[in-house]
Amino acid sequence: MQRAGLSWPKIMLWAAIMVAALGFLYLVRSILMPFVLAFIISVLLEPTIQKLRRRGVSQGMAIALVFILFFGSLTVVGALVTPMATTQLRNFSSNLQTLTNQLAESESQSVFERWNPVERATQTATVNPIDRMLEQFREPLGRVGVPANRRALVQQYIEPHRERIANGVKTFFNSFFSILLSAGSQFFMLLFTPVFVFLMLRDFEQMRIRSATYIPTSIRAETLALIREIGQVFISYLRGVTISVSVYTAIVTVTLSIMGVPYAILLALLAGALYMIPWLGFFIALGSVFLVTGLTGATGNWFMHMADPWMFAAVCAGVYTAVFFVYDNFVNPRLIGRSVGLSILVSMFVVFSGAALFGIAGMILAFPVAGSIKVILNRVLKFTSSTSTSDLRLPVTPLRHRTSGEI
Repeated sequence: MQRAGLSWPKIMLWAAIMVAALGFLYLVRSILMPFVLAFIISVLLEPTIQKLRRRGVSQGMAIALVFILFFGSLTVVGALVTPMATTQLRNFSSNLQTLTNQLAESESQSVFERWNPVERATQTATVNPIDRMLEQFREPLGRVGVPANRRALVQQYIEPHRERIANGVKTFFNSFFSILLSAGSQFFMLLFTPVFVFLMLRDFEQMRIRSATYIPTSIRAETLALIREIGQVFISYLRGVTISVSVYTAIVTVTLSIMGVPYAILLALLAGALYMIPWLGFFIALGSVFLVTGLTGATGNWFMHMADPWMFAAVCAGVYTAVFFVYDNFVNPRLIGRSVGLSILVSMFVVFSGAALFGIAGMILAFPVAGSIKVILNRVLKFTSSTSTSDLRLPVTPLRHRTSGEI
C-alpha cells in the first residue's frame, strides 16, 4: 500500500543530492579542519548562549559575551603553553636521533669494565631494586624459563632486538609529531576558525529552520524525528568527549610537569589524543612516558631522587597509571554521561577508521558518528524485522472476508 503523498522520484532525487554533497565534502576534506573545529566549538558554546537568553540577555549580546570569553581564555592559555610546547618539540626532535642511537648501542660498560674487581664490588654492594624484586620470584620465573636477573633479562630479550626497538621508537614518535606538524601547516586556514564560530553561533536557529525545508514534505516528519534523535546523541557525546579530553590533557600535563618528566607537554598531548582509544591508547601513552623518562636519563625532580633512571621512569609511569584510572572511572563518566553503547572492539575499529580517513578530526568525530549510525541502523532493523500488522499497515480484516458495509 503506497503512503499518501509519498513521491518516490522526488525522494530518490533528494537522496542522490545528499550522496553527491557527501561525496563533495570527502573530496575537499583537506580544508574541512577549520569548519569541523568551528562546529565543535559552536556545539560547546551554544547551550551557554541559550542559558543567557533565557535570563533575558539578547542574542547578539549573549553570543558576543560567550565568544569573547572563550577565545580570550584560549588565547591566554595558548600564549602560555605554545612557547613551552614549541621548545619541547624542537628539543625532542633534535635529541631523538641521539636517544635512538643510545638505545641501539650495547651496554655502556665494556666487557673489561664489567669484570673490573672494583666495578664488581660496587655492583655487589648496591643491589638494584629491580634485581631485588626479581629475586623474590626466582622460583616461579625459573619454571617458565625467565631469568631472575636484570642483566640477564636485558641480554636475552632486549639486546638481540635493541636496534629494532630503537627504530620502532623513532618511527612512532616521528609519526605522531608529523601529525602535529601537518596540523600546524594548516595554521592559515585555522585562523578563520573564530570567524566560522561566530557565523555559526549567529545563524544556529536559522540553520535549523532552513535545513528542515530541504527535506521532502512526504518524509519530513519522520526525517526530522530521526535527525533530532541522532543530533542528541551526536551533540551530547561530542560535547562530553571534547570537554573530557581537554580536562584529561590538562591534568596529565600538570601531573607530568610536577613529576619532572621530560617533554611533559608533548607526552600529555599524546595521551590526550589517544585517550578515547580503549586500553590500547593507555598502554601506548604509558609506554611512552616510561621510555622517554628512562632514555633521557632523568633520575628525579624537586622532591624525590633515585639512583637509577629506569626506577624513576617506573615511578612516573605508576603515577600516570593512577591518574588515568582515577580519571577514567570517576571523572570521565560524569563528563560524558551515557556512552553510545559500542563494544571495545567496535570502538577501536571506529577510532582507527576515523583517523585513517580524516586524521585527528576523524578521531574526535568517530564516536558520535558511530553513535548516529547506530541510531539509524536500530530504526532500520526495527522496521525490517517487525512482524506487527500495525507496522506493516495491513488491514485487520482481509478484504476478501469483509462485508459490503465494511468496505
